[in-house]
Amino acid sequence: MAIRPHVKHTHVYKSDKATDIHLDVYLAANTGSSESPKPVILWFHGGYLVTGSRAAIPSWFLNYAIAHEWTLVSADYRVLPESTGFATTEDAIAAYEWVATSLIGLHPECHADPRRIIVAGASAGGWCTLVSALSLSKSSQNGIPRPKALFLLYPFTDPGSEKWAQSLSLPDTTVDQAMAQKLLDEIPRRIAQGDTSLGEDFPKSEAELLTRKRLPLLYAILERGIFLDYLTGLSGFGRQVMSVGLENAVDERAKGLFPLDFGSFGPSFPATVVVHGTADREISCQESEKLVAKLKEGSAAVQYYPVPGADHVFELELDECHPDAGAQDSSSILLRALQALQGYVNA
Repeated sequence: MAIRPHVKHTHVYKSDKATDIHLDVYLAANTGSSESPKPVILWFHGGYLVTGSRAAIPSWFLNYAIAHEWTLVSADYRVLPESTGFATTEDAIAAYEWVATSLIGLHPECHADPRRIIVAGASAGGWCTLVSALSLSKSSQNGIPRPKALFLLYPFTDPGSEKWAQSLSLPDTTVDQAMAQKLLDEIPRRIAQGDTSLGEDFPKSEAELLTRKRLPLLYAILERGIFLDYLTGLSGFGRQVMSVGLENAVDERAKGLFPLDFGSFGPSFPATVVVHGTADREISCQESEKLVAKLKEGSAAVQYYPVPGADHVFELELDECHPDAGAQDSSSILLRALQALQGYVNA
């Protein structure tokens, strides 16, 4: 993938026990002569909250940021099953606070405007974006400004649906049952020891795929129908959801993990841009449509860009968004979505 000239810096934004949690700061190599404040993006990677890493940034998205001299910050976070969704949420908020309070002091050359922070994410990174924005939008805490806008790419927004409470298999995946059992058997020991995982880089080749352990673990967790158990830290939670429904299964604290069911989306919620393929076989575009409907119902600013016939990670090979592409081409749709985002942060 061809990335425009840039400079990358890595920082520890938080430590959990003996584990340092890092983020990468991407700056345009040539920032020009303008010192006017510019938007900054905080990016959360996908991976079903089980795998992935801060290196997983879409090339076209990073290139757009670099071209406009927007600083992009990509953060790792604690993942399931060693940690719960509560820990992931804490990390997402901590990363945001770092961007709002520490970025400009460490990198004054970026001219980042803390009043114009965009929180963005793909797939499970969309969940990180949504739950952190809901928390941060309740009030300006300790002088930290609220997010200016959100950018959600085929986001995982509805873990409260029955789909995620029962057994499921992702398309084009196979689970070695012996390996799956071995990986699942290790989980209680790792949790009891207080082990922490920050995920794993996505494989870039078939050879790399053979070395990965987090993807087989993810497939095993989903196939056994225990994803919600690890999200909440409650054994049997998924079965309880299927038996009595989410409303009757969830306690007050865990409601924050289910944004579409219990989130409050009012007029002060950050302006949101959502992009989702209409043929997504992993995370249905209905999850995004449900979010968009809730945002509109709450009079929040939102623009939705469905991509006809597109599957999950449909833009994986895309380097740049091209204005001369056809109106229904994914590149053209993504560019319009980015221009809508730019309109929100410049308003």
